[in-house]
Amino acid sequence: MTAGAAVLTRSASTDSTRALTAGAYVLLGATLCWSRLVGLTHGYCCDEIRTVSLYVERGPRAILTGPYIPNNHELFSLLGWLTFSLGGDSEVAIRLWSVLPFLLGVAITTTWLHRRVGALSGIVFLFLATASPLLLDISRMARGYGLVFLAMSVLMVGALEVTRARSWWAIAAVSVGGLVGSLTLPHFAVAYVATCAVLLAKRELRVRLGVPFATTVAIVVAWYAPHYDDIAASSLVAYGRQIDSRWLATAPVDQTLVPALTMLDDSFVRPNLQSLLFSLVLLAVALSSPLLRTKFPALVLCIPVLSTVVVFWLTGTYIVPRFFSFLLVPLFMLLATGSAAVLVRLRSRPAPARTAMVVAICGLLSIQVVPLVIDVSRMPRDATREAGATIRHLVPASTPVVAHVPYPDDISFFLGRSVESAWTPAVAAAVCHQSRTAVYVEQPYLVPQARVPCVRRAGTRHYDFRQYARGGRIDVWVIPPANEQVAGG
Repeated sequence: MTAGAAVLTRSASTDSTRALTAGAYVLLGATLCWSRLVGLTHGYCCDEIRTVSLYVERGPRAILTGPYIPNNHELFSLLGWLTFSLGGDSEVAIRLWSVLPFLLGVAITTTWLHRRVGALSGIVFLFLATASPLLLDISRMARGYGLVFLAMSVLMVGALEVTRARSWWAIAAVSVGGLVGSLTLPHFAVAYVATCAVLLAKRELRVRLGVPFATTVAIVVAWYAPHYDDIAASSLVAYGRQIDSRWLATAPVDQTLVPALTMLDDSFVRPNLQSLLFSLVLLAVALSSPLLRTKFPALVLCIPVLSTVVVFWLTGTYIVPRFFSFLLVPLFMLLATGSAAVLVRLRSRPAPARTAMVVAICGLLSIQVVPLVIDVSRMPRDATREAGATIRHLVPASTPVVAHVPYPDDISFFLGRSVESAWTPAVAAAVCHQSRTAVYVEQPYLVPQARVPCVRRAGTRHYDFRQYARGGRIDVWVIPPANEQVAGG
């Protein structure tokens, strides 16, 4: 081959690579944006109801000084209240305070990886953020999880840039990211302090970072001063699972990456042999990351994760995976750069085992995300609003409603009146003895299966509402009174 021909071949190869890279970014970016923006008009679900009704609608006094529960992501609640005050009282308006920050956070981290590590690392990170079932679920909620994802993205990118150039903009990014995240979730402050501890270990950063760090910590301490007792008490509420000491070594992976890649929200990880094997696969890929070859970038990405997990373990705080969702930023950075490094080695020194692991991870996510995105586009996360609207349309407000569901207050919210909670199958079956028309609502999620014979009674009307989470459906039966059945017989 002549020198000219070689140059043309390399040029064609470069053009093809650029085209493939651009195509991958466009495809994944479009999928990311569409999957987060579709269906935002659906009714509030679950914790969104408590966020809106207990805090956003009541304003700054309730948000900043009222009783604290973990549903109150304070900075997010303030932004929601401001939006409502300006006339944006809708599900879409408040959910955009999660969706848009999440999209921006993904864009910031993807861009940094593309420029500092390589295009393939950026593409894999974008793929992970797009395909993660957990992030697809929680980033669309009217909660603060999109906001803290952005905050962690800014914090990590700023910290990594500080270790390179010590620029003032990077110092500002660390401070702003840490402050925004901590004012949204109190335990974000653990990751922020851990990150700054790593940076302050460098003598040349102590003067530049010390004052902004001390200032932001003082603001966070003052911000949560009215809620210290409530925060301590809420950490011991038995919602979720505590970190088992026997599985502490794997918790930074099996309580973060494993659920993020395999589960929707409201799922709990019970460590077992299967989760251990998956954790080892993810760890093997992440350890291939070039970001771990240099001391300070490695510490910046790992110490916040380890510190947060250890603090939760030491305090016995109950967790569900979404509590750690912001830790997916550094973990996905490691997994993305590790995957890219493994794939790049195919050109020279292939690593067959790790290559198979990367292919398996990507294949698993691809298989999961396609039907999930379709479901998200067609169904609400929770169909309680639709069920409530149907009940209001079908029966008078005086009709008793018996709810065999995990969260009956959600139905009350959409009905505008109280319902009878049927926590046990026996109480649920008692609806059959009503002397007047009654409504029976059932959701096959977190409640024992109930046998209610009268749902097959002559004249009973049945309506089912599909949803993509929490049991997949809600059923509503309008049951005629028992005495009508006797008279008819």
